[in-house]
Amino acid sequence: MIHILRGFTSVGFVGRIPGAPGTYGSLVTLPLAYLWSTQVTDNPYITLGLIAILTILGTIASTKVSKSMGIEDPGEIVIDELVGQWLAVLAIPHHWGYWLAAFILFRLFDIWKPWLIDKSQHLPDGLGIMMDDVLAGLLAFLLIQGAAYII
Repeated sequence: MIHILRGFTSVGFVGRIPGAPGTYGSLVTLPLAYLWSTQVTDNPYITLGLIAILTILGTIASTKVSKSMGIEDPGEIVIDELVGQWLAVLAIPHHWGYWLAAFILFRLFDIWKPWLIDKSQHLPDGLGIMMDDVLAGLLAFLLIQGAAYII
């Protein structure tokens, strides 16, 4: 069972690629989110529902995986990057410039961890693993939406 959970939390074992697993997890999200929004549904409420389900499942699975590994926040867990990056690109225009900006902003906030983003990673177990990326994604989302509105 733990192997299945590790496959889920590492997004098909993308998180186990050596180097920069968080960046890889974010990068793999972009085509998935784009295909979802262009081929399945562009309804942001349905997409937000899916993201919420992934967040809940990611929190539970990340708790189990991190405890089984004996590591507080294993680098291979990138379901949090998938959720955060998908939030960052939620309902933005289908133009590469917005998607690139959303990717850069999300990664910046995920690495830099300003204020509440840093505090949220200290929540217990999978909640701490997931919440810093959720908040980084929301902050990137707000900035991208603001820029799209102004432009």
